[in-house]
Amino acid sequence: MFEQDVKAFLRDKQITFHDGTKSTSALDFFLPRYNIHFDVKEKTQAFSLKNWSEATAPQEDLFIMDDLAARKLLRCAPLSFCIIRDSSNPPVMYYVYSVVDLMCVPKKRVRRPIARSVKTFKGKWMLNLRDAAAFDSLADAMKYMLSYNKKFPAIFGEHIDCWGRYPSEQIPVSGGTRTPTHWQKDSRLHS
Repeated sequence: MFEQDVKAFLRDKQITFHDGTKSTSALDFFLPRYNIHFDVKEKTQAFSLKNWSEATAPQEDLFIMDDLAARKLLRCAPLSFCIIRDSSNPPVMYYVYSVVDLMCVPKKRVRRPIARSVKTFKGKWMLNLRDAAAFDSLADAMKYMLSYNKKFPAIFGEHIDCWGRYPSEQIPVSGGTRTPTHWQKDSRLHS
């Protein structure tokens, strides 16, 4: 089980962690020294495209995540992540989505019906794993997360274009070209 492998890895590397794997409200892991929270998920088999007909990702790249799981990551932003181990198709790969990526990445949201005494729905996100950061090992995925805060100046200030380069997305250019005269007009309106 992936959760157990993560615990063993953290213990081996002597990284202190809080275990939230039994909680229904907390993320699976919290690393207090780094102020990082993350959930772990595992894809053990391909998702049936018959059941997920709205999917735009190829079957081998499709991952389906609960809408609620994504919202839980927001509570711990900006240092919250979802690590996915894909053991459905050799070789095993590890994929990491930061909460920033999950906000920006292309996705398809759907409602999965649940048969109870009253019909209800569970929100799901259909994601393309090619849009996540990909790693051959859990160690490399963890290293990525532990150094992610170095991207903050670019993410939250310096980079003004759309954040992220996601292979499944082509971002069109739209709107009129802004020039210095626009900025002068804008500054007068806001002063």
